[in-house]
Amino acid sequence: MRIKIKVKHLVSFVLLPISLLVLLFNFLPSSKAQIDKSTAVQSNLARTELLQKLESTTGSKRMELIRTNIIDKEHAYDPYRYDVNIGPSMSQWNNDEPDTFNLLPADRMPLLEEYILDGPADNTRIFAAKLLAYEYDALGRKEDGDQALITATKQLASNSHVAQKLALLRAERALNRGDITAAEAILEQTTLSSENQQDLDAQKAWLTGRLLFTKGKAQEALAAVDNGLESYQKFWQDIHQQMSLSTSNSDKDTADNGASESASISAPAIGTSETEMQLEALRVAIQSAVDMGSTSTAVVSGTLTRSDGTPVSRAGIFLRAESEVHHSITSTEPYRIVTDAEGRFEFQGVIPGFYQLQLGLSYNQIDGWTWPIQYDDWIEVKPGDMLKESVVLQPLIELQSPINQETLAGETVNFRWKAVKGAAYYRLSGGAEGAAVSAQIRDHIIGNQVSIPVEELYSSGGFSFGGSGEGWESIDPLSLLGFMNPEARFSWNIEALDANGRLITRSYGYRLNENTVGNLPFFYLKERELTAADQLLLDKKTDQALTMYQQNITDDPQDVHALHMLVKMMLAKSSLTKDTTLEDQAMSSLKKLIQLQPSTDYAFTLSQYYLDHADWKSYNEYYSYYNKLNQPNTNDYVLSINATALLHQGKLKEAREQFAKALALDNSHRFIGSYLAAELYAGESLSSVLKLAERYPEHSFGHSGYRWPQMVKLLITERTKQPSHFDQALQEKLGWYVNGQTDVLKQWIEGAKSSALKNFMQAVLKVS
Repeated sequence: MRIKIKVKHLVSFVLLPISLLVLLFNFLPSSKAQIDKSTAVQSNLARTELLQKLESTTGSKRMELIRTNIIDKEHAYDPYRYDVNIGPSMSQWNNDEPDTFNLLPADRMPLLEEYILDGPADNTRIFAAKLLAYEYDALGRKEDGDQALITATKQLASNSHVAQKLALLRAERALNRGDITAAEAILEQTTLSSENQQDLDAQKAWLTGRLLFTKGKAQEALAAVDNGLESYQKFWQDIHQQMSLSTSNSDKDTADNGASESASISAPAIGTSETEMQLEALRVAIQSAVDMGSTSTAVVSGTLTRSDGTPVSRAGIFLRAESEVHHSITSTEPYRIVTDAEGRFEFQGVIPGFYQLQLGLSYNQIDGWTWPIQYDDWIEVKPGDMLKESVVLQPLIELQSPINQETLAGETVNFRWKAVKGAAYYRLSGGAEGAAVSAQIRDHIIGNQVSIPVEELYSSGGFSFGGSGEGWESIDPLSLLGFMNPEARFSWNIEALDANGRLITRSYGYRLNENTVGNLPFFYLKERELTAADQLLLDKKTDQALTMYQQNITDDPQDVHALHMLVKMMLAKSSLTKDTTLEDQAMSSLKKLIQLQPSTDYAFTLSQYYLDHADWKSYNEYYSYYNKLNQPNTNDYVLSINATALLHQGKLKEAREQFAKALALDNSHRFIGSYLAAELYAGESLSSVLKLAERYPEHSFGHSGYRWPQMVKLLITERTKQPSHFDQALQEKLGWYVNGQTDVLKQWIEGAKSSALKNFMQAVLKVS
């Protein structure tokens, strides 16, 4: 079973983007953190026993032993399955049962060779052939991997399902290594039978689409994929209808006959299969390339090494398309490969578009190391490219203090870590163990130590829902209290960045044995004691806790802790109930709190509140205060928000300058739509705006990086019909947006006919 690292329903106190909230998956439980030598000894004994048992067994019993102990246990029939997957958009780990036999590749390969010749002619032979081909690929012997699939087809009828599936796998391998002639010949020779072959038909359509695009026939490729997808969907829709009708008739017959029991048939789910996802992903990739005029493929290659130059072999490398990176890796994705002995990988026939690399590693490979990838690291693949993408693992940062569950009680916490070569500054994050969120505590730390006042720790952090209970009771009390909970164990982590803001390495990662575990980043903070209201909150008596915090403030208007908790809880409740009066009350209390305890988080939250209410005087006051407390301000999200505020205040020149600065720092480019609107409103041409859209591709969830360039291209086309009329209409609509007349703009969008201008303005309105 694969577990995706995810956060519960997150709500940030300071309303910052999720990329600033670090999910701490850094340390496995101590029972798993140190490798038990006796386990390795037992595994070696089990391996010896299995090999001896195989040696003394023949015939079908021997095949059964190979199947149950090797094929069935090899990653659920998928060789590209690893302990850990790491990528810019998501990371995940695999909690499959460990291989108790610990067989070596040299053990497995001859047994798999034997099975594909003498084993039963069923799907297990396919799995065995795929596993064997993977082993040869890891050795750099791809031709032997191809031969394994050919060998597996011996003694099989050419029209059998197994033989046809193996033939399609051979065609896929030929495509992956760039041998178009071989791939085309195999596909032409593979004639599928007409009955019950919908999955093979879909697979052939997928391969045909890739082949045609590689040959420069983009429109034919798109048609082949569309036809394959339509046929596949229609087949299952027909089956669904037939089974539903059969079930309905069965229920009627049962009722007419007065039977006490009835059998029900579950129709297959529609739109959920990996086959359909595979075809749809290819259709999206080809259509996007066609829309951008990119109709030839590219090559992406590179190496995976450690920073000391050691190659990482037998690791998985996945080149994942923009539309695919937000879900777990499937066995149907086109670009996946295993590194050879030198850590090399190469993808042929890559369709132009935006991609991310994702690694598949064993625990041993990642133990003590990290890949310093950042959330919005993208690779743009252009037609004819020969890209080199080297991946280098870096050692984890060694932490020095506070560590190993120290108990602290002073007014400051002194954080210290081993300096990293080339680091211009560091970023400190942390939070309560068991809470759903971790907060960024301090950015742009110069040097390898920093003293943080406990008041700053207390004011940091967000809140989350998703715990036990329903509605308001589902709030996570650990996330609300954060560092203010003296009963909690806290963890912290450090990121080292260079002068350009690029991540060099970090402290959190996998530390699995006595040589790599190092100092653990856990400590207790006992500077304060729980109040009665805090205890009510921990007991999940949220309404009672809220009432008591209010009473504490009545008794002592300068009770900073009660004010902080009151603000947090009212904002949390407001976000859940959509009660804006609670937010208004929270801001009133927050204005009192910031006078008692200045905080960048407090200032930013107040500025966003007044931004939402278009109270520009108050917004500018608190944004200036935020900047005063937070120098230098290089937060791209905050800068983009301020650029939007400047735009709506009519400060067009300042807004454009701020957008330019923010987008240069933000790899997601989530505010590019607002920037384009500002440039057009300032009188810039559509052609110059198109260049900006191409320079800053948006990578927000569910959006293509080519979305804005494509919309601007359509605007250019639409303008050619009536230039003067178009320019006048564009300026009018942009004026509504810039001047905050969103109701007028929305009303026009609802009533307007479909057009490039309508689509563009609708997209601009949704930028946030």
